[in-house]
Amino acid sequence: MLAYGKMSLEKRTQVSRFGWAMLGFYPSMGVSYMQGTINALRTANPGITLSQYVVLNEWYGNATAGTDNYAASQEINNNKWWVYDAAGTRVQWTGAFGNYELNLTHWAPTNAAGQRWPQWKAQYDTNVILKNLKGLDYVFIDNVMFQPRYDADHMRNGTNQLRTDPVIQSAFRNGYVSYFSALRTLNPTLKLIGNTDSDLNQAEFKGKLNAGFLECQLGKSWSIETWGGWHAMMARYRAVIANVTNPADVVFEACGASGPNAAQARYGFASVLLENGRFAYTAAGVSVPYWADEFGAPLGTPAEAPPTAAHASGLWMRRYTNGMVLVNPGNSTLSMDVGAGYKHIKGTNDPVVNNGLAVRVVSLPPKSGLVLIKQ
Repeated sequence: MLAYGKMSLEKRTQVSRFGWAMLGFYPSMGVSYMQGTINALRTANPGITLSQYVVLNEWYGNATAGTDNYAASQEINNNKWWVYDAAGTRVQWTGAFGNYELNLTHWAPTNAAGQRWPQWKAQYDTNVILKNLKGLDYVFIDNVMFQPRYDADHMRNGTNQLRTDPVIQSAFRNGYVSYFSALRTLNPTLKLIGNTDSDLNQAEFKGKLNAGFLECQLGKSWSIETWGGWHAMMARYRAVIANVTNPADVVFEACGASGPNAAQARYGFASVLLENGRFAYTAAGVSVPYWADEFGAPLGTPAEAPPTAAHASGLWMRRYTNGMVLVNPGNSTLSMDVGAGYKHIKGTNDPVVNNGLAVRVVSLPPKSGLVLIKQ
């Protein structure tokens, strides 16, 4: 899964190799360019899933006339939809992007049409992008969070309420649900995927999204695998699969913090294939989408259900009709006799591991994965 705004012909060709692309279209690109990009990607890969990026919880705070952000900023200003603290100051999570937080709750004012921000934003996203384009599958909603990122005056009563207050959390989540509902009403053919920071098991969220995106589950200092370990990471992945309506479209992302890392990509990819979701790999500082050797492996389809426990060797394994995937989530090297008839894939990014040679006994170092195919 890749996020792109304007793309050259070369970049379109690169992106079309993947199964899912997240598009970052904005109004000033023009409908002709946006539709042309969609058409080109679909021509190159008819089976590609395409989604358009949107965000609900924050907006650019100082937009100027003539920019893409200006109309929404004006509506927010006019209706005081920003999140304010008890002193009446707008709340900002980070100054890096110039964005300020928005009040998604029922305590926020309504505009002349009786809308709050979630309903207005759904109409805005539809009018400026979604209704003009054919060929999109999903709307990608960034920052679908289970609680606000701030203590502030969400209730508009002159005091600050804790973001951990269950009443505040529920109202906050219901703001997202209002947005989901309005988007679906306006765009009945589009599905919704949320970039979630939780397992979506909250009463407001469970079953409300078609799919979930799990950002940087490994590879960053704040990744679940870093602070909680592989088992916690997989538990989140499995839970999101259980709590959406299109589990096969759940996307698990691994992140290369300092550029592509073949072993890291393989570890994430093999972990994802233990279940039935999709995999994305994002490497910092890379303009050309990274294509791991394993992405083109002819594994076939799953030959067995997702495993519920490790093999006796300690490795996690799942067989496919034309191969198998193995993962060692532990802290020591583990070995296993996989039986006759398997070989390494033949690759170019990591030819030491992916050497194309037949193998029977495999040894996986700590925190690693492996993809084998049948001879």
